[in-house]
Amino acid sequence: MEYSYPLLQKVFEHFNKLPHEKVEDCYLVCCQHLLEPQLKMFQYLIRFGFNPEKIIVLGKVYSTNTGILKELDNLGIRTYQPEFLGTSFDKEHEKNCHVISNLIPKNNKIIILDDGGQLIISLSANKNVIFAVEQTSSGFRKLENKKINFPVINVARSNTKLVQESPFIARLCYERIKDYLLDKNIKNPSIIVIGLGPIGTSIQEIFEQNNFNIQGFDNNYGDDNLLRLITNLKPDIIIGATGFSILSKEDIENIINLNKGIYLISVSSSDREFPVAFFRKNKTVHDDVIYKNVTFVNNGFPITFKGNRNEGTPMEMEKTICLLLGSVMFGIVEDIKTNGLINVSKELEIIIN
Repeated sequence: MEYSYPLLQKVFEHFNKLPHEKVEDCYLVCCQHLLEPQLKMFQYLIRFGFNPEKIIVLGKVYSTNTGILKELDNLGIRTYQPEFLGTSFDKEHEKNCHVISNLIPKNNKIIILDDGGQLIISLSANKNVIFAVEQTSSGFRKLENKKINFPVINVARSNTKLVQESPFIARLCYERIKDYLLDKNIKNPSIIVIGLGPIGTSIQEIFEQNNFNIQGFDNNYGDDNLLRLITNLKPDIIIGATGFSILSKEDIENIINLNKGIYLISVSSSDREFPVAFFRKNKTVHDDVIYKNVTFVNNGFPITFKGNRNEGTPMEMEKTICLLLGSVMFGIVEDIKTNGLINVSKELEIIIN
């Protein structure tokens, strides 16, 4: 049964009835996971008045569903999903964002809807940007110490996203990892989760609740020398939840000397947790990469993305999509004067919750 997205409808109706400038001449430049909930969001943005021919959407190769990509094309939206070249995703993504920034004709108003902060950085010198919306913690960290000369609505640190999104992402991670363990016939694994932010903490809790042997590690809590911990514990599974690079190529060589199979699983954006790019031999996005006794699960990309139309249930994703839709519409309705990172509208969070 198709999900009706009632909260998304509610957010749309609230902001659409408020006085606002026409937006058909604005370019809406986006980087998004191309999944069904995002498709619904773009449909509402077109109803709000955006010209689909002036909506430019860059997908992320590890999360784009090909069916959704075609449906966005059918709406008249200009999609851009480059082929994966097999190198570091962040380096490829930076180049792709520069390509996107060059597609916008000069002297046109621009609104940015970003996932990861790189598109905002690529367009930060463009004086025609009215405002931007950033949705991820990794994007927030990229932007928090940069001077940005336009408002950036900080969805990443909204209470709704921090408190409500993390548990369902953790549950999805748990289900995907459990299925993987069953498929590989890995029984009673020992696990280290690295990075005890909202998602890492939720992952540790759900594994503990299901009687797994799991230990957390986080430099922010006084832990140090990750490689020594790995050497001492010799875990079967290492889960990266930091949003940063946590092991080097040299560290992988040291892990190989433990003479046991170790599976590296990312649950954050991109493929930056582990140095998988050094060990790839093909460009198949969701294949495991195996180097001697170390396996980079899902090609080092987050295990929450497998190329499906939906990752998790639409109901679970809906509030995050409401934050994005509502923040874009709020930015049009309100005349925001503050440059740099600003909080999500309290009114929007009340509507959603």
